[in-house]
This record gives sequence, structure tokens and C-alpha cells, in this order.
Amino acid sequence: MSAPRISIIIPSYNQGRFIEETLRSVLDQDYPALELLVMDGGSTDESVEIIRRYESRIAFWASEPDRGQSHAINKGLAKITGDVWAYLNSDDLLRPGSLARVGELFSDPATDWVGAVSSIFNDTGDIGEVRPCEPPAVKDALTPWNRSVEHVFPCSNVNFMRRVVHERIGGFDESFHYSMDMEYYTRAMLAGYMLRLVPDVLGRWRWHAESKTVREGQAYRFLGEELRIARKYADRLSDAECDAMWREIAEQSRWFAVRRTLNERPSESRWRKLARLATDALKNPSLLGFRPWLGAVKQQFLRS
Repeated sequence: MSAPRISIIIPSYNQGRFIEETLRSVLDQDYPALELLVMDGGSTDESVEIIRRYESRIAFWASEPDRGQSHAINKGLAKITGDVWAYLNSDDLLRPGSLARVGELFSDPATDWVGAVSSIFNDTGDIGEVRPCEPPAVKDALTPWNRSVEHVFPCSNVNFMRRVVHERIGGFDESFHYSMDMEYYTRAMLAGYMLRLVPDVLGRWRWHAESKTVREGQAYRFLGEELRIARKYADRLSDAECDAMWREIAEQSRWFAVRRTLNERPSESRWRKLARLATDALKNPSLLGFRPWLGAVKQQFLRS
């Protein structure tokens, strides 16, 4: 049986510092049925120059303004011809031999979705891993702040799907900028697709200060988008689970209000932050009895 054609989409913007290593991590595998697409958002650094060095081995590339990462991925999805696809951020990597392993897994016609393990690394070396586990219930996929396993979905660099999944459920929701992959995987799960988890470490996720995950995502933006996902799919749960989840959403919404005010616009004056805390309390009076909100108010008054 011939190897399945695998389409890899690399969305990128001003990642000249990393993109060559990312490209090489895909191309150097010499997978016989590879389709590589690079969707650059109009970079002003050295990215385009680097991409041109490899254009003879790239099926399609473009450098033009886009509406963000989700839009870039969707533009790539509109062009893929492979049986299997994945997207790879331009600062992340595939491990050697990963595409051959993915090809083996998709030789099973019953497999539509594969997730593997990704290591996490920085300039000093490996510092951890993302190892997804099957969620005990659908609610666990929708409430990442309160579940018995840390990860239920794989990192995007080690998530592979058949093209038919995209053809059935559509592209990425471009209103998401941090958790668009989690929303997409949730949608696939609720459409009935079964995630086949394998213990192989097939990718490397780069942890660096310039990434939006580190810069803003961990501080508050992931939580904001996780709450949107939970609200969007709450009605897919049983009545008892749905009631419990809405209580959790109310609690986490209070946390989000505080974390957003403290972390958004870090150079903002304390008076503006206090005004925003007060505005949030007017919209959601339950904040007035929420100890983290009271602590944030106190913190701003004590700022030098």
C-alpha cells in the first residue's frame, strides 16, 4: 500500500528566527508523499528570503497580509490535496521519522484522527511534554480548569486528521486567536470523530518569550477563549452536567475579569485599572464578594 499523502500547513508571521529550522524538520524527513504549504502573513523580517531557499520543495507558499493565524490555516486548508493534514507553527518542530509513523497509523482506514506526544523545549533543552489522555467525559474537554487529566487534546504540531474531517466540519473559527485548535478539536469530537492517541513523541513545541502563548495566552487570553468554547457547546451536555458547568463558567468568568485587568495593558496607570475593575463589578456584581477581585483592588491602591 502506498504511503498516504500528508499535507503540512505552516502559518507564519515574522518568525525568521525560527522558520528555517521548522521547514527543515519537515523536509529533512524525506517523506515520499509530502505536500508542504507555507502561509506567511506578509512578514517584514528575513522570513520570505528563507522560504525562497526552499521553494523548490514547497508545494505552495504565499506572503501576503492575512487576518491572523486561524485565517492563514484556513487559506492552507483550502489548497491541500493530501489524505491527511496538520498545521505546524513556524516556531515548532516535527521529530525525525514522525511523518513515516503518521503514514503507518493512517494506513488503517478506520483512523481519521491521530494525536501524539510533544516535548516542550527552550534554549536550554527539553523542559516538559504535552501527553494527552482520553477525557473521562465530554465535560472534561470543555472545562480545562477543572478536570482529572491535564491534557485531553494534543499539541497542534502532533495532531493529524484526514481531509474528510475538514470537509465535513469546516475550517477554523477565525474569531479565536489562542484556542482555535481546542475549539476545532472539540467540534470534531462532538461530530463523532474518535481521537486515536499514541504514546510516540512526534513533535517539539518551542517555549520562548516572544510567543503569544507565553506573552499573553497563559496570563488570561486562553481562559477567555476556553470560556467561549464552554458556553458554545454547553447544550451538548446532560442537564446535570450542564448545570454544573454553568456554575463553573460563572466562577471562572470572575477569575477572567480579574486576570484580564491585571495583565492587559501592563503599563496602564493604577487609576485606569481601578476604573476597569469597578466597571467589571458594575456589570457583574458578584465580583464585589470575590476575594481575588478585592485583592486586585487592594494591589492597585498599594502600587507605588
